[in-house]
Amino acid sequence: MPAYKKQHYLPATYLKYFSDVQSECSRKKSWVWRFDGAEMRRVPVESQCAKDYFYSKQKAAEIEKHFQKLENMYGDFVDKVRSGQEPPRINFGDLFLFMADLNLRNAIHKNHTGEEGIEAYEKRLNLFFQLILMRNTGKEFSVENVKIHIASNWRLEIVSAPADCQFATSDNPSIFGTCRKTLNGRSQLQLILTPLDPGHLAIAFDRRIMWVQKMPACILDVQRLNNAQISNAENCVYKSTQYTASDLLNLTGAFSAKGKVVSEVTSEGWRSFMLYIPTNYFSFMTMKPPAM
Repeated sequence: MPAYKKQHYLPATYLKYFSDVQSECSRKKSWVWRFDGAEMRRVPVESQCAKDYFYSKQKAAEIEKHFQKLENMYGDFVDKVRSGQEPPRINFGDLFLFMADLNLRNAIHKNHTGEEGIEAYEKRLNLFFQLILMRNTGKEFSVENVKIHIASNWRLEIVSAPADCQFATSDNPSIFGTCRKTLNGRSQLQLILTPLDPGHLAIAFDRRIMWVQKMPACILDVQRLNNAQISNAENCVYKSTQYTASDLLNLTGAFSAKGKVVSEVTSEGWRSFMLYIPTNYFSFMTMKPPAM
């Protein structure tokens, strides 16, 4: 196979942390349990969520190098969390950007631009920062203004799973969520939910709207978060352990009931989606008045 022909839209560096052997999380050696609404299978991490030249054929090596930098940073961060260390707060800004990027680079966003996938991805990236994150405030769009906006208005916490419970993930794991809508009906991004491994969930949130307490999730939280992964998924969910017969029955029903996630990029723009999350839906989440 030519170098960089197989291009992952969900990095194996991400999925490896859901390995069924948690003592060894490797992109080359680890396996995970996959369920697609009909069948449960144990699959190698490296084989999942990749397409030939998904981003580009002409710039394959350049794109691999770009994403590799982000993925290495992410791996270092999660390794610290898993070892019980508190990562430096300055690294939380990098994690925020990776969480957003996990969603933006995903194959669930259909490319109808007539150009390569990398062009459609870059279009989503620009529209995300300008219209969704910055809400087109009139400020000049620059990396510096984006950093200031995130530091001023967003926070990020790591929530742990309770004993004997596990966070699941999916082929589209980074959830863009909203709890309210603007007067013109456009949804506002207010939180991003990304499971890091079976025991940890990263939550980025707009502190002007809500607050996330640094406390463990409860069993109901985990169930709701895992259901949210089904709603956000394109084709499948992943777990570190086998699903029980009862789990499979519930999952099959959830997949049957889930609506089709629609996101497409054209030459005119990007039709995107967010998952609605009711206020106070999670035990660790509290809403704040808009003025705060």
